[in-house]
Amino acid sequence: MRKSTGIRRRRAGLAAVALTSLLAAGCSSAVNQADEAAAEGGSGECQQGGTVVAANSSAPEVSRVLAQSATNLMWARAVFEPLINVSTVDLDDPQPALATEWEISDDGLSAVLQLREGVAFHTGRAFTADDVVFTMQQALDPATVSDVKAIVAGWEVEATGEHEVTITSQTPLTDTLASTLALTPIVDSETYAGLADGSQIIGTGPFTVESYSPGADIVLTKNDDYWQDGLPYLDRIESTTIPDSTAQVSSLRSGRAQLSNGLTVQDALSVTEGNPQFELLSTINGTYPIILDAVEDQRVRQAIGHAIDRDRINEQVFGGRGTTDGLYWAAASANYPEDLTGAYEYDPEQARQLIEEAGAAGTEVPITIINLPVIAAEYEIIANNLTEVGLTPTLTALAPPDYQQPLSAGTGGNYLSLRGLNGSPSFLLQTNADLRLEGAHRQFTSPEYTELATAVIGATTAEESAEAVHELTEYMNDQAFLHPLVTVPGTSVQSTDLQDVDVVLGGWVPATTCYVE
Repeated sequence: MRKSTGIRRRRAGLAAVALTSLLAAGCSSAVNQADEAAAEGGSGECQQGGTVVAANSSAPEVSRVLAQSATNLMWARAVFEPLINVSTVDLDDPQPALATEWEISDDGLSAVLQLREGVAFHTGRAFTADDVVFTMQQALDPATVSDVKAIVAGWEVEATGEHEVTITSQTPLTDTLASTLALTPIVDSETYAGLADGSQIIGTGPFTVESYSPGADIVLTKNDDYWQDGLPYLDRIESTTIPDSTAQVSSLRSGRAQLSNGLTVQDALSVTEGNPQFELLSTINGTYPIILDAVEDQRVRQAIGHAIDRDRINEQVFGGRGTTDGLYWAAASANYPEDLTGAYEYDPEQARQLIEEAGAAGTEVPITIINLPVIAAEYEIIANNLTEVGLTPTLTALAPPDYQQPLSAGTGGNYLSLRGLNGSPSFLLQTNADLRLEGAHRQFTSPEYTELATAVIGATTAEESAEAVHELTEYMNDQAFLHPLVTVPGTSVQSTDLQDVDVVLGGWVPATTCYVE
């Protein structure tokens, strides 16, 4: 297997790469829209200057900038920029960032990216293709937390010019390139070691780090040498840690904070409903599945799917903001199999019938959860539902580190999970711990699942991809080894005095964020 740890630099000009049509249609080239957006400067009503205080429920983790993390949502993309930005609400419309354009070959196995010139790190050093090579090497380091390690492991990344990069892959890039690069922001080789303890936090973004207090806050100031003329609008961003949801509400209402992330849905709604000062801001889309590794009988797994009242979970736990389609794919993805939604509608009578057929009445169903309020509230509804149809649920609630340990060990079991929907089905099948073929948390596997998942990963056209996803989804619905219960956007609150608070994979992008005049 070729890996980017074997990355080499060679002469520019890759005549052998066949270049084709638009990425949004399959194998594509992105047009450069970032300069146009910068020139427009939002709605034209922005004012220069101002400070935004962003309250987050979790403290910044500067060593995790190469992973999507709620802890870094409010600041990381202000400092570290990727080659491509992908919106959380439109996964199939990637936008240029540090790459101005990219083209994928007919077979989907190689891509050439043109990099933006005139970009500098906060130290003043010029950004070049070598920085892309270095960043991909760090993403592969076993000590690095990266969501896309499995995909990058199959890449060879070459600097084919000072501002050109060529990626060669073992599997098609068509449905994975944009999300993979969006979740791998460019880091500085000269200061990267300083990220381990936060002594040096250097990127190319619109803000530089003024100060960092581990476990507490990170303060950013305007990058006067940013590559987009006239941006950013803001002078300062203070990301502060407020773990308690009620305390976050108080910080908003007092005017101390203008952005808030990590509130309960109920608290977020209490601040925004009927209040013109605040509005909801949707962040990373996530799905809440139940994985049924410890339920051997397929009929019982199907019964559990029919027993759970997803709509009740959506209303009571998530304030009705979610969807209950029952699929593990992002609805924003082009090959989303809409005709296969709703395979397990709430039907207690059907659940009882399946349990009776399996001779499973009274069977104990142990469920492990991470001990967080949202997950605990979800479990209470599920436990009542399972009891109602004749099963016996039991609970093991673990603190976050203890919860991750058995999952990472691949020991299986029944557990409630939360996963980000941050890419196409092909991307999720290679990166998602509940779905991937290697290193998965679940133990359920079969030759059929491997074959169908491999077909999705190997698809090179939109038609092939849609057909493969459809066949895999039918199989997953039938086997019922996991049930996505509710898919819901992350809930944040913003002041209506702010505009253009855009959220992409990896976090909030504040270059064009401003106070309205």
